[in-house]
Amino acid sequence: MITPDLDDLIVCYSDAAWKKESNIAAFGCIFKDKRGSTVSETSCMEKNLPSPLVAEALALRCALLTAISLYFSKICFKTDCQTLITALTSTVPPADLYGIIQDIDHLSSLFVFVSFKFLARNFNSAAVNWLNLHFVLLLPLSHRMGMSLVS
Repeated sequence: MITPDLDDLIVCYSDAAWKKESNIAAFGCIFKDKRGSTVSETSCMEKNLPSPLVAEALALRCALLTAISLYFSKICFKTDCQTLITALTSTVPPADLYGIIQDIDHLSSLFVFVSFKFLARNFNSAAVNWLNLHFVLLLPLSHRMGMSLVS
């Protein structure tokens, strides 16, 4: 197997927050170069999401779409959601993730090199801190109470 040159590898850290009472999710991602410098950041909010796992999957899909729009060709996506990483490699993903996993598979094919890795929450501080700092401020005040980060 030939290993591609990964000098221009971008690492993307993603995270999600989900509020059970209103089924609102907030997610964001940070893109860093090999020196650890932030290249880009993005966030999204979705309503009517059934679970924290769906929020994490949509965070990853948002990260993929952003990476494509930034013309990154070699990228490693890191998430603190082990269940999502397992679903990505499963031959039969959970039913509530099926369409999102299909999107992720398709979008992944557009990169020269792509990988998905589990990153323990305590090592995902870049995304967690960014989401805490920026995203809760974007939510309507009535939805800020009870917002919790998911893993």
